[in-house]
Amino acid sequence: MKTLLATLLVLLSLMTITTYTSAQETETRSHIYLGAGVEKEFSNKLSAELDFQGRFGLTKTYQDFLITPKIEYSPLKFVAIGAEYRTTFSHEEGESSECTGRFGTWLKAKWSPSIFKLEARLKYCNYTEDVADRDGDYANKQYLRTKLLGSVKIKSIKLTPYISYEWFYELNRNLVVKDRLIIGAKKKLNKRNTIALEYMFEEKFNRGKGKKEFNNHIFSLSYKYTFPYKPKESD
Repeated sequence: MKTLLATLLVLLSLMTITTYTSAQETETRSHIYLGAGVEKEFSNKLSAELDFQGRFGLTKTYQDFLITPKIEYSPLKFVAIGAEYRTTFSHEEGESSECTGRFGTWLKAKWSPSIFKLEARLKYCNYTEDVADRDGDYANKQYLRTKLLGSVKIKSIKLTPYISYEWFYELNRNLVVKDRLIIGAKKKLNKRNTIALEYMFEEKFNRGKGKKEFNNHIFSLSYKYTFPYKPKESD
């Protein structure tokens, strides 16, 4: 885990340097995300989660604070459905603070042969506020997000490396406008405590006439505490 952290810090330094040499047509930015969450497993099929996250810009000074309650239900071993509502409190240097909301719901297919796990998720998102974000995009947009994920569980050290790719299809304009490549790892400290470290490369494109495209380099560290499901003992 220390080696992974050192590697990501080196990448962060390199990506920050490239910001100053990027072409005018595409702006490159670096960010740090820090998160914490609490999960409650009500059964083997139903769980709820409350996530908190802080987002901090390194090449453009801003702070975002996100609160996201979510719930997920698995009617079958290989299928899950879920929903969430995310509230974002944003502040940028020299600008007034604002609060925005986003609703999301998803359908997930999952397959776990042996130590490997594959997932495919289709997610619908609808931003509920008619205000412009810091990139000049209006928030009252609807997206279909398709995500593919693969992971492997290394049981001997309780570590799960993973990689995923996701693209965003904007329903308002019928265009793919963003994609994300994520590489990370989760470390299970014990039955209740988990930490995760990841790097995300995000591209924003097809933004419209006169708007710059963006490349974002995002480094994340998160912690989750789980209240595991305990089946009732039979008499």
